[in-house]
Amino acid sequence: LPQLELNAKLTKPSPRIINLSSFLDPKSLSTNAIQLNLSLMKWRALPQLDLELLKSTKVLLLGAGTLGCYVARCLIGWGISDITLVDNGRVSYSNPVRQPLFENSDCENGGKCMATAAAEALRRVVLGVRSRAVVMSIPMPGHDMEDTEDVQKLRLLIGEH
Repeated sequence: LPQLELNAKLTKPSPRIINLSSFLDPKSLSTNAIQLNLSLMKWRALPQLDLELLKSTKVLLLGAGTLGCYVARCLIGWGISDITLVDNGRVSYSNPVRQPLFENSDCENGGKCMATAAAEALRRVVLGVRSRAVVMSIPMPGHDMEDTEDVQKLRLLIGEH
C-alpha cells in the first residue's frame, strides 16, 4: 500500500512523491559503475591497488592506431580518466574492423583525424573522461630529430603528463 501524507497545503492525504532523477543521471551511473568495478578488482585480485593514484594519473598516448585504441580502452577500464592521444593519421575504411574506437562514419570525407575520433569515442564510452586529441607527427625514436615545432610540442606534452 502506498504511504499517504498530508499534502503541502495540509488539507488531505496524498501519496508521497520522491524525485529520484538524480539517481538516474547517466554520468553518475557510469561513474558509480566504474568505481564498483575497480573496487571489486581491488577486493578480489589486487588489494594493494591505489585507486586514487589511478584516478589522478594523466596519460600521454603516442599513436591512436590499433595498439593505441586497445591501450586507451584498457586505461579507462582501470579508472584512468585523463588521456591525451597524439596522432596525425586519418581513419580509413580498414581501421574500424581492427580498432575499437572507430566507426565507418569516421572514414567518410577522407577520414577524421585518428586522435580526434579516438578522443571523441572515449568520451562516448565513459561519460566524464577527459580525453583530448593532439594532431601532430610523432618523431621516430632513434632517428635524428631536428628541433622542429612538433618536437617542441611533444616535449611540452611530455612535461604536462
